[in-house]
Amino acid sequence: MNLSFSTKLKIKIGQVILIGFVWGIFGALDSTITWCIGQSHYMDTNEYYNFGFDIALTFVGFLIGGLAAGTLLLGVLKNRWNNRPFWVSFLNSSLVIFFFHCCISWFFYVYRFSHELHKSFFNVEVVSAANHYFLGPPHLGNTLVIMLLTTGTIFWIRVNHRYGPGNLLSSFLGKYHLPKEEERIFMFLDMKSSTTIAEHLGHIRFHQFLDDFFRDISDAILYSKGEVYQYVGDEVVVSWTMKNGMANANCIRCFYEMKKDLKKKITFYKNKYDGFFPEFKAGLHVGKVTTGEIGKIKRDLVHTGDVMNTTARIQEKCNELDVKILLSEDLLTKLVLLPAQLSVRKKGSFLLRGKTEAVNLYTLVERNFAES
Repeated sequence: MNLSFSTKLKIKIGQVILIGFVWGIFGALDSTITWCIGQSHYMDTNEYYNFGFDIALTFVGFLIGGLAAGTLLLGVLKNRWNNRPFWVSFLNSSLVIFFFHCCISWFFYVYRFSHELHKSFFNVEVVSAANHYFLGPPHLGNTLVIMLLTTGTIFWIRVNHRYGPGNLLSSFLGKYHLPKEEERIFMFLDMKSSTTIAEHLGHIRFHQFLDDFFRDISDAILYSKGEVYQYVGDEVVVSWTMKNGMANANCIRCFYEMKKDLKKKITFYKNKYDGFFPEFKAGLHVGKVTTGEIGKIKRDLVHTGDVMNTTARIQEKCNELDVKILLSEDLLTKLVLLPAQLSVRKKGSFLLRGKTEAVNLYTLVERNFAES
């Protein structure tokens, strides 16, 4: 029922490959520009120099560097400095990538001169030429390009985390510059007993509690191809396009993936927050909204429509019906295939606040244990 490891891996690999490919293109472009302006005396005087081979090798070198940087930033370093100021995270990440860049670059210089001079890797002349080139202007130029690419990559990852994957491109292309009507799936997710937790922890610690909670459910949203629309107090609103939300029942799997990810950190929360652990309930609905950018000083992407109010009311019913998840009949009928581990249970027909017609609501029950 949870999002498969292969699905998560496929998304992450896709992002890493994209980073690597972009780095490779910029590396080849930099090498071409360097050759055109005659920046390197070595290029003009060395009879072994081959422009095509140099471009290909530079592309491969930057490609591998980009793959390494993407793997580090999206994997090893992803949560390394989460609780530190942005400049600390940025500086530390940049230094790590700079170190790997130097190692990879030196290796490729050795390979390049070994190929051009037709001598072994460990030949003194090869190593000497590699060191000379490594400390020369061309490498310093490559290093500058690497640092610019690193800055751009970190910025892209941060923007994706801030606005959701793809939203920066949509904004740049003006997709929602003019309002448009579209059908979307929404999940309103609310933390259980947040008032009690806030009173016990106090304002500062409760804010940290919320921050940890929202961070820990973020991967489930990302891997289910959802978008965080809003954080409102202890509530988060997640949205999916019809294509992304319906595929593999992502909008449903997201909820259970959140539960699974939080369960792994139950000891962390209870030790850090005096025995408290974040539990939540969610309401899901589907319908047409008008989506567009709004505002001047702080321009934002806004969804408007009855579906928003209805989803909020569905979520409010969770407490009354003592369930963790509720979804509307409109959404249920559109879902092609639910995860096999789930069964559907109808909770009834309800006249929700602000509605003139009753809405049929359903909950989901995991077959391996009872949940009302």
